[in-house]
Amino acid sequence: MVKSKQGFWAEIRESVPAYLLILPTLIVFCVFLYTPFVNALRISTYKYNGIGDLNEYVGFGNYAAVLQDPKFYSAFWNTFQLIGADAVLSIGIGFLLAYVLYRGIPLKRFFSTALFIPYLISMVVIGSIWRIIYDPSIGPLNQLLELIGLGDWAQPWLSNEHTALPAIMMTWIWHTIPFNMLIMYANVMTMPNDFLEAAEMDGATSMQKLRYVIIPYLMPTFATLLLLTVTNDLRAFDMVWVMTQGGPGGASEVITSYVYRKAFSTQNFGTATAASIIMMIVMVAIMIFSQLLRRKEGAQK
Repeated sequence: MVKSKQGFWAEIRESVPAYLLILPTLIVFCVFLYTPFVNALRISTYKYNGIGDLNEYVGFGNYAAVLQDPKFYSAFWNTFQLIGADAVLSIGIGFLLAYVLYRGIPLKRFFSTALFIPYLISMVVIGSIWRIIYDPSIGPLNQLLELIGLGDWAQPWLSNEHTALPAIMMTWIWHTIPFNMLIMYANVMTMPNDFLEAAEMDGATSMQKLRYVIIPYLMPTFATLLLLTVTNDLRAFDMVWVMTQGGPGGASEVITSYVYRKAFSTQNFGTATAASIIMMIVMVAIMIFSQLLRRKEGAQK
């Protein structure tokens, strides 16, 4: 017992330099992350307009108000539609482009650089550009439809409640495809040549190598990109706000624009903070679930 105590304190003494090295990081985390989070939890239990002291305590009343608000569920549904479309189309198209670059095409470097440019542009700039593209009067999209004889399809894309959200989805996907393409291209380039050589010796065709070698090799990458897509799309705001501000009539409202509107349009910071905390809980739950799923798949293997 004495030896174990001595060993314990010896380990503590040896760890002191390490604790001193991470102490500045811990202080920064506490000051800039945990302290605001605790303050947000406190604000979410008060009726607060953003000015003055916290006086009117409502407990979980703000959470109840959010969970009883149909607009919150509409914004949540719109957000998950965006996530679903982004996960399927952006990751899928990104994989196809990565595979084409991997197989090799003329001017490969030029195309790999050109395809990545949309990801480098600011979301606000992208929203402004595509807002002009979708404009019913001067927008090139409607003009193109008129030119090819599909004028009946021309419409006010961002002012129509049936097309506003799909239009934002297409813009968002256009922005996220390059990132997914780059990550998958980088990973497929690290694949050992032995895998493909063994498949070729067995007489596998190009499609069989794609299905049985390349795609299984990239499955961990797909899982990572899916997690990044979910967490990133849950925070979608700037493009949505620039293009439609959640309109018309909440048709393109997402969680972040709902929180912003509650805080700065109705001056109800308590409810807005409660909604943001609910969103954070959902994000944490998704991350925990994905990690548990990965561990389960790893244990089965």
